Amino acid sequence: MKRRGLLAAVVGSAGLALGLVSCLAPWRERQVRLAIVDWPAYEYFYLASRKGLDREQGFSLQVDQFGSLQDQRRAFSRGDVDAIATTLPEAIAICREVPARCPVIVLVLDDSNGADQLIAAAPLRSPADLKGKRVGLERSVLGEFMLLSAVRPHGFGLADVQLRYDSPKALVAQLKRGALEAVVTYVPHSDALLADPRWRVLFSSSEIPGEVVDVLAVSPELQRSNQPLVAALVRSWWASRQLAQQEPQQSTALMAQRQGVTSEQFLLSQRLIRYPDQAQQAELLAPSGPVQRTLLQLQAQMRQANRLPQGVPLPQIAPELVR
Repeated sequence: MKRRGLLAAVVGSAGLALGLVSCLAPWRERQVRLAIVDWPAYEYFYLASRKGLDREQGFSLQVDQFGSLQDQRRAFSRGDVDAIATTLPEAIAICREVPARCPVIVLVLDDSNGADQLIAAAPLRSPADLKGKRVGLERSVLGEFMLLSAVRPHGFGLADVQLRYDSPKALVAQLKRGALEAVVTYVPHSDALLADPRWRVLFSSSEIPGEVVDVLAVSPELQRSNQPLVAALVRSWWASRQLAQQEPQQSTALMAQRQGVTSEQFLLSQRLIRYPDQAQQAELLAPSGPVQRTLLQLQAQMRQANRLPQGVPLPQIAPELVR
């Protein structure tokens, strides 16, 4: 009797454990790992995760921070993360490096309106002065695109500049100690430079409106296998944006603290970034719409600069998931 009772208890415990695993399995499957870098707009995903807005949408959002665009891009290319908040040039770079992981764009997050900058020592007054100079940038398509956009109107290209590649923080440090004459950078890394009269902005994304656009993109596997989960991820963005409007002080303080800046600095960075609203998404992501046109423009420019071979696919666009 005791052995039968013990056996029943063991079987019952095993059944309970299996039941718990069965209940928990769907939740584990509904987790999304998102790769971001140190960019103010991406903090709204962190806000969504901290405030439980992801769980309100029925999934768990894990935000993975990377120190550079290259590291972030590699993580997505390897399959370490399911989604990426990135720029259009970097999305194209993923397609170039790992065509099978060519991302699917599901949301336009923001448009940089001066937050991406080419900053130089004050004696330099124009991008034309950079010919032959040492210019630092991340090993990213975005950095090269920004620099090329600045110098091309002056009749020269990347081959006419001494390129130095490093992480955003290291580049700022090298500029300060005189190892570089200029850097391509962005907020919040540029905050300390912009407050110092020794440095000046020679060029910024405000001069190429609509070309430095940040998007939310997912892996083709996730888009094919679980569109409801992708839609929930999109809704968490809108929920975070709404929370920031309803509780501006608390939300700003939380995002600023994670970025390592003051609330005032974070708010200043927001003035250099435009956020399209929900009603604009369908038009932005429409076939032959602004995002598609920008992708084609970037493709042509990258090919002209020998940065993109023929035959590389472009990121797909899935406007049906923006709601």
